[in-house]
Amino acid sequence: MAKKNRKYGARFTALLGILFIVLFSVLWALFISGPNRIQEENQEQMIAQIEKNNPDIQGLTIHQFDYLTAQGYTETTLYWFDVTGNEITTRDISTLDYQRARDIASEDYGIEAESVELGYGYDNPVYVIQGADRMLLLDYDSFVRVYEREVQ
Repeated sequence: MAKKNRKYGARFTALLGILFIVLFSVLWALFISGPNRIQEENQEQMIAQIEKNNPDIQGLTIHQFDYLTAQGYTETTLYWFDVTGNEITTRDISTLDYQRARDIASEDYGIEAESVELGYGYDNPVYVIQGADRMLLLDYDSFVRVYEREVQ
């Protein structure tokens, strides 16, 4: 009789293990990847709205700081858009100065820029400068520091 119980005990344990894996996979899909899929869908809708309203827009990128924004450009203008795809602000493309942003990051903050991108800070467009261990946001117009933090 004891051998028979051991046989069913091993099956029951294996069944519980399989049930745990299935339950964990379902919860992962619902609570981990579900919100990510929703975010991706929202970003796709935002980009579609921007492209619909601005057919000549190029180089769309997404940036999240205080809130989600998108940036893009045409031959003459830089654009910043909010999460609904509405225009926040524009700048003439001739005002774009990545090199000055790199120089200020290096000279004033000791950050050697690995990348410089456009983003949106609290209230204004910014240069997002990523160094090896720090991120710096410089105001697009004045080149004044908006935000700085160490990056892990």
